[in-house]
Amino acid sequence: MKHFSSLAIALCLASTAAQAGEPAAAPSSYSPAPSSGPLWSWFVGGSAGYFFDAEEAYYTLHFGAKIAETGSVTHSLFVEGLYTEVDSLAGVVNTDIIPVTLNYKADIAINERFSFYAGLGLGGAFIDSSAGAFSDDSVELAGQIFAGLGYDVTENFEIYGGGRWLWVDDSSVGPISIEVGDDVGAELGLRFKF
Repeated sequence: MKHFSSLAIALCLASTAAQAGEPAAAPSSYSPAPSSGPLWSWFVGGSAGYFFDAEEAYYTLHFGAKIAETGSVTHSLFVEGLYTEVDSLAGVVNTDIIPVTLNYKADIAINERFSFYAGLGLGGAFIDSSAGAFSDDSVELAGQIFAGLGYDVTENFEIYGGGRWLWVDDSSVGPISIEVGDDVGAELGLRFKF
């Protein structure tokens, strides 16, 4: 028993001596300095992207504001309009789709320049469809989820790239039902903060 106590004390002392020269562990996540600017800062931007299923380009414009900041996470609300054109039923039906959504976005700072963002939105899609002699306009429910990476070129200018999933409820042109459905796209965009 005396031998076991001596061994335990020796191990404890060796462990303490080994840890004495070790530097403190680095923090596991980036924590930016507290913002000295106004809480509500505005931004405007846009992007160009490509929907994979529809095999069509899309374009967006958005306007919004940062509404809160908690540690390394910035919370924003913004309104976004998206435009795309889809040909369906072997090119018989031509459909212009313009979803307008109210979105929430969270930006998580990775370091001083890079951030990861993710968010979601809900709104309505203005759909203009034509098929031969028939044409029709409608407003359908729309929703989206998006995520990606942002890079602050300057304090007021950001480049971002990511992906989005967009869903639009089905529409119709006269007797023809149009399945708008959902699609996944990739995009590259710019954002100006003021």
